[in-house]
Amino acid sequence: MDLGEIRKQIDALDTQILDLFIERMGLTTEVAKYKAENHMVVFQSDREKAIIQKVKANTPDELKKSAAFLFMNIMDIGKVSQINAITPDIEIPYANKAKERPAVAVQGIEGAYSHTAAKQLFKSGSISYYAAFHEVFEAVENGDVDYGVVPVENSTAGEVTANMELLEHHNVYICNTTTVECAHVLAAKKGVRAEDIKIVFGHEQALRQCGEFFASHPQLTVIPYHNNAAAAKMVAENPSGELGCICSEECAKMHGLEIARKAIATDPDNSTRFVCISKDIEVYDDADTVAVSLSIPNISGALYRLLTKFAVNGLSMSKIQSKPLPCEVKKKFPDDYMFYIEFNGSIHETKIRKLLQNYRDELNFFKFHGNFKSN
Repeated sequence: MDLGEIRKQIDALDTQILDLFIERMGLTTEVAKYKAENHMVVFQSDREKAIIQKVKANTPDELKKSAAFLFMNIMDIGKVSQINAITPDIEIPYANKAKERPAVAVQGIEGAYSHTAAKQLFKSGSISYYAAFHEVFEAVENGDVDYGVVPVENSTAGEVTANMELLEHHNVYICNTTTVECAHVLAAKKGVRAEDIKIVFGHEQALRQCGEFFASHPQLTVIPYHNNAAAAKMVAENPSGELGCICSEECAKMHGLEIARKAIATDPDNSTRFVCISKDIEVYDDADTVAVSLSIPNISGALYRLLTKFAVNGLSMSKIQSKPLPCEVKKKFPDDYMFYIEFNGSIHETKIRKLLQNYRDELNFFKFHGNFKSN
């Protein structure tokens, strides 16, 4: 046979496969109705194992794994259809507007990037400053403030791991996000020249974001500080003329410092993404991103099968990242792996609410982090 004839036969087989797939999905719908009427669960592992074993038994050795994978996909697609038909729609109580003139918590002091992020998100209200990020989460969780604003990801240095882990350990929700340009400068007391600076203070994230600058200035001693704005305040109050700090130009001016070097970040477009957290669920009309954490067993194909549900529902992911399981979950399910996922959608959509409920019912660990407008 020539190539054209081979392709013609493949096309004919594809037509048959499609017809059979459509027929199978129709029967899957009937199965869903039966399970719903008899209060049965969608996933029945014994039935699935029996099908896979039968497929392998009737497949040549060199195609056993491929055939098993094919039928697992077909069954997964069928299960999504059944889940959408069977899973009861749930109600997720939420507020659809932000509080007016809120109390907002940030880490650091006035002039910190968190302060800038809070001002971008809230045009009015009061801002309280806390020494540590965990204190911001606690203040929100305890109801001491209405919102907290914390950094979660930098375009150069990556994830702010501590805050992503705090999201897992506190009962708070993401309700908004904003991005702040981090145009780091090297600042010092008035009259201090750049060549006079011997020691530079800055938050560890900022120090990493300026890695190339410090690599080219090995004479500088770099010391991590808990906050850039606090470092600027300390340098301004210290009589030494050998100290410098990393901060924003606005922060330098706020503390009476002069800019010794501009634009010292490795990436000229360096920016940090911040999330706004609230004690209760708040979902605004423009919300387009859902964030969750969930665990899956450490078995072949588990992640792929998880992603199938997103694909079949027409949902695209904007972020997926492996995370350590919380200790209490790890003790119960030591072989599970956890992922933090952001995907497009809104809890205003029935299919999103059903997907969340299905994950809550099926998985060993599931946590809904919120529904918000991504930027």
